[in-house]
Amino acid sequence: MNVLLDEFEEKVGTTRLSPEYLERRHELNVLLSKPVSTSSIDEDISELRANTSQIESRIEAERALIVSRISELKAEQIRFSGELQLEQRRVADATAVQGTDSLFNRLFGRSKAPTNDPESRIKEIESELSILPNRVLEQQKQLKMIDLRSPQSRFAEEWNKLESMQAQLNELEKERLDRTQMVKERVEVTGSIADAISRMQ
Repeated sequence: MNVLLDEFEEKVGTTRLSPEYLERRHELNVLLSKPVSTSSIDEDISELRANTSQIESRIEAERALIVSRISELKAEQIRFSGELQLEQRRVADATAVQGTDSLFNRLFGRSKAPTNDPESRIKEIESELSILPNRVLEQQKQLKMIDLRSPQSRFAEEWNKLESMQAQLNELEKERLDRTQMVKERVEVTGSIADAISRMQ
């Protein structure tokens, strides 16, 4: 701005510059030399960012917790599947041995003491395995619900707060930029300089 005005003054000549123009030019120089304070806006921005960070941390913590639960449930599925295969092999082996023992006992008149039902553990494992997929699916639904911005989401209110805070941040950052660049003041002063130039003969 000052460079342009210097060039203008050089072309016009100092003798043709009006007192009004000189006064407005002085106002511009004073304006550009003033320090700009943004401390109040900076405090508001800092507070909003801290609040935003807290909400985002709560949402992320819940997301991480659910992901951990899903991993644990899937690990249980793998463990139970392995245990089921092991128990099934044991039952098959016991059945084969029992068949041999039964023939031997019939030949020699011996009887074996009854044992617990070897398939009871298999039934328990199969029961657990039948429940786990639904539990995994439920946790996956919970995970998707976190990011939903609908009223059904547990974090719907937090998402609304985040949107509102982000809008406030955008406004404050724009205001801060305008203040540091003295947009409003420059428009007023340059407008008055333009008027003064237009009235110069």
